[in-house]
Amino acid sequence: MRITDNMLLANYNTNLQRNISNLAASNMRLASERSFNHVSEDTSAAARAFVIRDQLAKTEEHIRTIDNAAGELSSAEGNIMVIQSIATSAYETATSAGGPKEQKDFEILAEQINGQKNEMLQTMNATYANKFLFSGSGNEAPFSLSADGKLLFNGTPVDTAASAGDFKNNEDVYLDIGFGINGQTGTGAKTGIKISTSGVDVLGYGTDGKGNPNNVYSLMDQLETQLRAGDKDGAIATAELLKDKAGSISNSITEIGTREKLLERTKDRLETNQINLKESQQNLEGVKLEQEATENKNYEMAWMVTLQLGSNIIPASIFDFMR
Repeated sequence: MRITDNMLLANYNTNLQRNISNLAASNMRLASERSFNHVSEDTSAAARAFVIRDQLAKTEEHIRTIDNAAGELSSAEGNIMVIQSIATSAYETATSAGGPKEQKDFEILAEQINGQKNEMLQTMNATYANKFLFSGSGNEAPFSLSADGKLLFNGTPVDTAASAGDFKNNEDVYLDIGFGINGQTGTGAKTGIKISTSGVDVLGYGTDGKGNPNNVYSLMDQLETQLRAGDKDGAIATAELLKDKAGSISNSITEIGTREKLLERTKDRLETNQINLKESQQNLEGVKLEQEATENKNYEMAWMVTLQLGSNIIPASIFDFMR
């Protein structure tokens, strides 16, 4: 069989293109540290990689959601501690009325209670990330005052309510944190974590058997009225009720702490899952740098050898012309 110059050149060009293609592909794998950069290079691995990437994206979204929820609960917990501190201070202010005092002294104490009431109202309307912390499932400032100065929660008088269901927008809100729920209200506690905090659950609502309010703010309001009226005995009795309610606020703090612990454990689980997914992603998409570096040198050597062989295959006249 007669081998012509054209056949040699054609074969040489084929080898030349293959070697430069192999070297370029290897250089790209080293630069990107990925075993493939196009789906067509490995369709099976690419399909599995898309599944892992989707799971990884969802896991990272859940972690961000948990971080935001944890920040909200932490802020709510801090504000409830402030509420408890205000109520305790109001009790201490009221008990100082026990000694013999003139009416002007009672007026001074009443002004102090009034200032503490205003501070409590502002605290219970606190926000986190443009969301009211104690509005339940509502989106507006939860607490306000009626024309006669009585406390309202989501527009409903606090002292006349018989149950938490009497208030508008006071449903529990649960969050999807990787348990397969969609963050809908009314979802069972076994499928998600409650992130909403109702202000009336913290402060109380309704009245006791003697007609005294169960709400901390309303007790402080009653206490202020009694002090302005010079009703020392009534103020002392109301102060004792306020002391009990201030102590019960600790239950809300404990309940939020329990939810925070659950969020922490869930985040730990998701972060472990994230590590495992990233490891699987690396095994599937990542390139083994030591092996690829060795192959890259082989491709580079093959390319250089191919160039050197070209001087023996391509007619010398062409190289003379090029020079």
